[in-house]
Amino acid sequence: MGAALPKPVLCTNLERQGSKDFRVGLAEINGWRANMEDAHVVHFGHGEGYFGILDGHGGAECSEWCAARLHELLAAQGCPKGDASAKKLVLDVDREFLETGKTSGSTAAMCIVRAPIDARGKYSVHVINAGDSRVLLSRANGAMIEGPGTDGGLTTDHKPGHPSERARIERCGGRVEAAMGGVLRVNGELAVSRGFGDAEHKKTGGPAQEDRPVTANPEMGHFECSASDFVVVVCDGVSEGSFSNAEVCTLAAQVLAQTGGDAAKAAEAVIFRALATDSKDNISCMIVLLGGADGAAGGGRGRARGGGAATGRGTARGAPRGVPAACQGVSGFEECEAYVGRVVPVLTC
Repeated sequence: MGAALPKPVLCTNLERQGSKDFRVGLAEINGWRANMEDAHVVHFGHGEGYFGILDGHGGAECSEWCAARLHELLAAQGCPKGDASAKKLVLDVDREFLETGKTSGSTAAMCIVRAPIDARGKYSVHVINAGDSRVLLSRANGAMIEGPGTDGGLTTDHKPGHPSERARIERCGGRVEAAMGGVLRVNGELAVSRGFGDAEHKKTGGPAQEDRPVTANPEMGHFECSASDFVVVVCDGVSEGSFSNAEVCTLAAQVLAQTGGDAAKAAEAVIFRALATDSKDNISCMIVLLGGADGAAGGGRGRARGGGAATGRGTARGAPRGVPAACQGVSGFEECEAYVGRVVPVLTC
């Protein structure tokens, strides 16, 4: 998670991407943390896209490495076509990361969205989740489309205290113990029970990757939505305070309507509301609008430019890492734009 600061860092990284099928906006902020440990993946295919946020802990090595490797594999192989291939992709990336000997770990909330073949058909959303970040689905009017997961989302938080997670952890030789503040943790250390990395918690159990106290084995779900709906992917920093999933969807829809469909500005509003509702973590939000750069999803024409794919922390090249001194205590925001390939990242301070 990173060390806490005496006051939050107000530098915000915005990113806009688009294809003929999707418009994507992302916003991220260090918040009360000295370092940004979140990463993200955006991959556009033919009529489909792979979108995700990786929320690192114990450093950014795992989230950044796994995001980059996911992008490489997606670019080479395309999006997985079903649960088995999606699971293999995630477990292969985890195995490769562990083989590097690098430290840290990362959750991953991801989804594959596919456009309908028939213009009157439904979009499909294949959710792939390992950890406590979340995928949400919303109507254009801000009404959250109720899912089977935590707080009505499409994903369930993988926490050590969840009955099925606890049973799996203990079956695989791990322990669930209450640490400082009464928070249940794997082996008294880790507050999430699935994700990439965390080699120290993958030594017992096995031999299969699924049979470890902490596993990257993703939980998956399949949903449908209309072209006017939108997908929201958030790290747990959005939800750790008093900001419900339904409120996230409502706020995002309001800003989309006010800005003519600017997904990055809607994501920015979400992360600052999370900060205002007592989040003390890094905060990242990604919004995926359906219908492409000329579509009507989210209330109107967006600002996405170009297409392609990208992965990383969402920062412009040369943007400061850690705590930029110029951003400490700044109350105003001045926007500037820099172009990196077909991605439009914006650093606001």
